[in-house]
Amino acid sequence: MKNLRKPWALPLIFTIIILVAGGLFIGNLLTKKSPLSSEEIQMQLETIYDGKVDNLKLENGVYFAEIERSDALYSAEVDAVSGKVLGLNQLSKVEEGKLQTLSEQEVRVEIAKKYVGEIKRLSLNKKKEQPVYNAEVVKEKALVELQVDAITGEIISENRIETTKEDVLITKDQAIKIALGQLKGEVEYVAFQQTDDGGYYLVDIEQDNEDAEDVEAIFQIHAITGDIISVEWDD
Repeated sequence: MKNLRKPWALPLIFTIIILVAGGLFIGNLLTKKSPLSSEEIQMQLETIYDGKVDNLKLENGVYFAEIERSDALYSAEVDAVSGKVLGLNQLSKVEEGKLQTLSEQEVRVEIAKKYVGEIKRLSLNKKKEQPVYNAEVVKEKALVELQVDAITGEIISENRIETTKEDVLITKDQAIKIALGQLKGEVEYVAFQQTDDGGYYLVDIEQDNEDAEDVEAIFQIHAITGDIISVEWDD
């Protein structure tokens, strides 16, 4: 107690306390981990729960999100640093026959994640038990048919259409030449369809016009006779 009465004792004690507290504060700053990004959290939740994440936001070190699955809508809470799911609650149940389908734009985004190429056709088929989008994608000058789950955006099936057949009289190059004789331009893709009467080619040609709108047409050319069966113009 005598030391405390000395004029230098109290300032010394306060200095020690400040140094210790400052050291602890700096130590916490150095060891504190950065939160995961919203993209990482979204990918994690969509992978675990096989659904679509929406309304993702960060508050006080916790990510809050809504997860839309084909059966119901859920809310989730995730630790921003560890990625641990802290809570999952069902908000509502989707009534049978009232499943919310993805928009065409959303499906285009999902397809673009997996396929580098132009999407030629995209249509929604609600006649099946589970609605699907049918799509045609041009990949390396070939045509690929896709079926996409209209709820989740998952690619259900892929069918790469043949570009030629060994037993036909008209080759792929000859079919291209026939189509280019009708419309000068760049060949987008060539696809072969087998039929009972020998099959036919689909040749897609796009004409780039600098002073006017571009012109695109799909020529259907018989693989035996070389006749142009039909022409579909893309306005």
